Amino acid sequence: MKVKASILFITLSTILLGCISKPKPKIEQITYQSKIFLEHSLIEYLNKSEGLQSEDSLKFTNALDSFQRHVKGLSNNIDFLTEFPLQATNIRDTLIGDQLFKMATFETYTDLSRPKGSLLNRMQLRINGIFQFIDEAQGLELGGKYYLKSMIYKQGKRADVNYYKKSGGNIYVLGVYPMQVKELTPVPTTVRMASLN
Repeated sequence: MKVKASILFITLSTILLGCISKPKPKIEQITYQSKIFLEHSLIEYLNKSEGLQSEDSLKFTNALDSFQRHVKGLSNNIDFLTEFPLQATNIRDTLIGDQLFKMATFETYTDLSRPKGSLLNRMQLRINGIFQFIDEAQGLELGGKYYLKSMIYKQGKRADVNYYKKSGGNIYVLGVYPMQVKELTPVPTTVRMASLN
């Protein structure tokens, strides 16, 4: 009896020590400091999330679910789009009842002049913008790059938020959101137009 109890104790101790001594997978920290609310919040979240880096499919699935909920929660924040650059990829007029509305789709875009550590070139976000008053759309041009002041109509679908592991840099799909656009501010550009003279 004592021999069986000793063997059981040694076996359990070995298993317990094996579990304790396994090193946790190291989370690759993102050191870039962003002043853009959405990028900063994403970096903070990624630096704390072990599961998105996991090779274990169950851990990754649970982490992805948590990531989707987190991003949807961020969309309720008043600063969600503050200083976040977006490009107008579609502009259209629509008639609802007897009132004319201007609508535009705004999406993230790649800019090679951004700092190397920035995640902006790896973030995907779409805003379906509705302008309640035509004068709020003044200056809106197809292909134009803007900062938006807007108010969310409703949260997007959680299924539209995703995360893809890529060897050249992970992709962060932040979803699609319908918003009422209150103000457009053109993104300053350092690109100069060629002179005709």
